[in-house]
Amino acid sequence: MDPNQHPECVFCRIIGGDEMVSVIHEDDDIIAFLDIQPLFPGHVLVVPKAHYKNLFYVPEELAARTFATAQRLLPGLRRATGCRAVNLFSPNGAAGGQDVFHFHLHLIPVPEGSPFPLQLPDPNAEVPTRSQLDVMAAHVGRCIHDESCGKGAADEQGSMAAASA
Repeated sequence: MDPNQHPECVFCRIIGGDEMVSVIHEDDDIIAFLDIQPLFPGHVLVVPKAHYKNLFYVPEELAARTFATAQRLLPGLRRATGCRAVNLFSPNGAAGGQDVFHFHLHLIPVPEGSPFPLQLPDPNAEVPTRSQLDVMAAHVGRCIHDESCGKGAADEQGSMAAASA
């Protein structure tokens, strides 16, 4: 097996030819295939061949190539499924719904009139005040530039939730 692949990873086994999939695109760096448990018909997974746990670890150039591949597939996927909408989803961490820990993108065609399980904004979500949003924006901005930043995010999110309650 390629040293960039992991035998316990189903996507690495697919890339290595050990698992069968219905491939719709493949090049030197990226493979795209149909999900075996599609949310809707035509649900595609776009996966870099090199193993990276999630978007936090993928080199920027490979992430860009993965997104560019997804973008090139969208028009054909929309024509093939007859869907007017195709949602892109990338789970990054178990708490975010990631169950295969190899970075990937979901391209999910949404048939006209079908409800999509993730609706944003959540109609039941509280709307923070402008002040709360500004505090969070400033904190995120600081944390982007300061790797030691971290604990305050949970504190500030808690403060935002408490203030909006």
